[in-house]
Amino acid sequence: MNIPEPQQLPTLYGARLKLRPPIESDKQDRLIAGRDPEFRRMVGADPFDCPPLTMQEVEQWYQQLCRAPLQWVIEAEACCIGAARLHALDRANRRARYAIGIFSPEFRERGYGAEATRLVLRYAFEELGFHRIELRVLAFNHRAIACYRKCGFVEEGLERDSALIGAEWHSDVLMGILEQEYRRRQTDL
Repeated sequence: MNIPEPQQLPTLYGARLKLRPPIESDKQDRLIAGRDPEFRRMVGADPFDCPPLTMQEVEQWYQQLCRAPLQWVIEAEACCIGAARLHALDRANRRARYAIGIFSPEFRERGYGAEATRLVLRYAFEELGFHRIELRVLAFNHRAIACYRKCGFVEEGLERDSALIGAEWHSDVLMGILEQEYRRRQTDL
């Protein structure tokens, strides 16, 4: 498995979006998107603790994007609408964890998440030679679970009371897709 350096990350093109390395103008798009309470809840943060996003936080987000080896900006409609990444890389076992986030509500429920996920899976399995991609998603995030199923992920388990959000405990659904499952789906299309 040859993981590219962050500055050599390829751009992945879909029908309506592209996944690309970060550029300076992404900071402004991220600042404009701000902190959405629903987004915060779906990623396990307290939706009621939602102060305005600061430029310092945006800069930290941007620097983290620039340093990570397999982390893309999701660009649609000529702006940064979110990010997708493969992390927790395990080269010996050819596996990684997937995460995606679309910041603003106006870009959700439009198929961008599924398109971005399919692009990352194609790159992971066809270009990098991964055997397994896994993820964890909060059990109440039905929209994301449906998206992941649509992309071929299979539910593998439930981690009970794994996230304290506000004053309530919530569980995580563990999902994964294997190389052979991905390839079988490609021949079925």
